[in-house]
Amino acid sequence: MVGVTGESFKTHFVGRSRLAPFLNTWLAAPDTAILPHNFMIAHILEVVDNYDPTTEVVLLLESFDQATFFYLKNLPITPPQCYDQVRKTWDEFQPGVSPGQDQHQHICRSTDA
Repeated sequence: MVGVTGESFKTHFVGRSRLAPFLNTWLAAPDTAILPHNFMIAHILEVVDNYDPTTEVVLLLESFDQATFFYLKNLPITPPQCYDQVRKTWDEFQPGVSPGQDQHQHICRSTDA
């Protein structure tokens, strides 16, 4: 779980090989209002196939019946640097939770802060 301003979100990783079936299932849900499914899935798969995980991040945030896709580029620090920084200062983010307890929780912040 990742908490943001009082809300908690379940986090999980969907690998590329499972992404198209995941999106088809999610977009087929009756309460999902989004662009035509084929267009949206093709666009998301293109982004995932072409992004650079050492410098960019692709996220899907689902909240109630809405989803937002984020394609983050030109970040102040790279995702690997962010991961290292969070591991070094873990107590600031989750007091009482040891590093590595949940490998899917990554919260980034700029070194300029």
